[in-house]
Amino acid sequence: MPRSFLLLLLWMVIAAGLRSWNLASKPPWTDEFATLVFSLGNSFESIPLGKVLTVADLLTILQPLPQSEPNTVINGLLNGDNHPPFYFVLAHLWYRLFPPDGNYLSLAIGRSLPVIFGTIAIPLGYGCAKWIWGKDQEKLAQFTALLMAISPYGIFISQEARHYTFAIIWGLISITCCLKSLNFLLKNKPLPFSLVIIWILANSLGISVHFFAVLPILAQGLALALWLGIWSRQGRINFLSALQSLTPVILGTASAGLSWIVIISQREFGHGMTEWIQFTNMSWVDMLIGPPAQLAAAGITMFCLLPVESEHLWIVLLSGLGMLAYFIWLTPVIWQGLGYGIKTEKDTRVIVLVTTFIFLIVIYLTISYGAGLDITRGARYSFNFWSLLMLIAGVGLGKNPQVNFHRSADLGPSNSQWRQLNWWQKSRRDLYLPMIILLIGILSAVTVTHNLAYRKYYRPDKFLTLLSENPVSETRWIVTTHKSLVQVGELLGIAWEAQRHFPELVPQLRFVFLPQEKLQDPVATEQLQNLLKQAEQPVDLWLVNYFAPLDFPDCQIDQSPKENIFGYPYQRFNCLINRK
Repeated sequence: MPRSFLLLLLWMVIAAGLRSWNLASKPPWTDEFATLVFSLGNSFESIPLGKVLTVADLLTILQPLPQSEPNTVINGLLNGDNHPPFYFVLAHLWYRLFPPDGNYLSLAIGRSLPVIFGTIAIPLGYGCAKWIWGKDQEKLAQFTALLMAISPYGIFISQEARHYTFAIIWGLISITCCLKSLNFLLKNKPLPFSLVIIWILANSLGISVHFFAVLPILAQGLALALWLGIWSRQGRINFLSALQSLTPVILGTASAGLSWIVIISQREFGHGMTEWIQFTNMSWVDMLIGPPAQLAAAGITMFCLLPVESEHLWIVLLSGLGMLAYFIWLTPVIWQGLGYGIKTEKDTRVIVLVTTFIFLIVIYLTISYGAGLDITRGARYSFNFWSLLMLIAGVGLGKNPQVNFHRSADLGPSNSQWRQLNWWQKSRRDLYLPMIILLIGILSAVTVTHNLAYRKYYRPDKFLTLLSENPVSETRWIVTTHKSLVQVGELLGIAWEAQRHFPELVPQLRFVFLPQEKLQDPVATEQLQNLLKQAEQPVDLWLVNYFAPLDFPDCQIDQSPKENIFGYPYQRFNCLINRK
């Protein structure tokens, strides 16, 4: 068996193991619940508003329904969410292959499909690298596969019950077709029919998985237009001939995009669930610095991530310094290889790849600043950069003449040259670079899989721990004001975590969603007052993400210090007077 195949198999095994590690240990959050509920064919609208619900009542939308069909999934998603349905239909079919975990869908099964796609990306990245740069570029392809396998960001999105790894698959194929097309465009030859079809399908299916797939496609188009124009002026190609070759791809992709515009324009699509990324209640400094800083942070974590979210400052500082040192050490290696490919080899594929990455950054920042929608705020939205960065880094390592999978006596420069080099160049010669990358990747993976960084956005486990530390004999009402499925997902996390790890609290818990059209609307408070009057026993009232007046004359506010629980800001009241 070829050594190259065994090495690729090793990266795949490592990738699958890291992505499956502690897969179901972290509590799901709102977006994951949206995937699970819609993929089951259920609806958030089945949760009644203004009523007192038990844990079982709230968890009913996580019960598989035998009569549910893919059409139910599509209709429910288009009416209640803001994502295309391709992945959700696929997940629906996947979930039906496995029995439920008790009465509910298994979280491990819900997260397993992204793990599969995240693992498939490794051999796909290897194959795409060899298809683009040639079968003799084994080192380049192996480095690409290795980086993909141990990328902490790649592990993070693979452990989310979401569609990002599936979108990455199509984005990777799309950029591969783009770079492969240069072999024909620079020779003024028409694109092969098979390449055109694969390219159109990758773009169309990518858009059907996530609408943000349009952004790297646009970046590809801008990069090609720029360089085809430059090369045309240099007399290297015929611009009109190249444009004619690309026309079927442009028209096919545009048709797919326009068809979705027609579909979503006929529906109330998304119900305002993008409000959280709008530039509101932010200082001008945050608005100015936030987007580029957030993009840079996401990019760094695609290669290295240590426990920077620790509650101990010294761990945060050491982790930050460690990540910075690794980044300073690795970046020049990649940069040198890219420079070799661009300046020495005049590799147009590297030029277009890097230009596409730069244009994608410009597009993200333009949307953030121009439209006031900060799409850099959620790290998961940077999934479009992952394939590009992995290919860029793989090219940089693969084309660097001083980098190899084996140490060689004549690999580095002479002793006289060493004196002119920086410390990190010396360390690259003395240390086995792939093993360092693998070691840092595994340490980063432990950070992600053990919830030390890229923590889940909501912490129902900490909220329930707080409840368990404050025992009472009354029923506990957890009340929130409701605008969209986001609020249902927030309390759904509490109900889910309670039935898994806090069964002693389940009989006490009650949930209430109060409809609210605008912030601080007193109608929600009036509805809650009426519900409290109807209660059959005293109530331990917890207001979570409650944006209405706190006017409860029959309740006494809890004056004890509050804990900072991410995702669950709360206020507690003791409603001990029964007014039924």
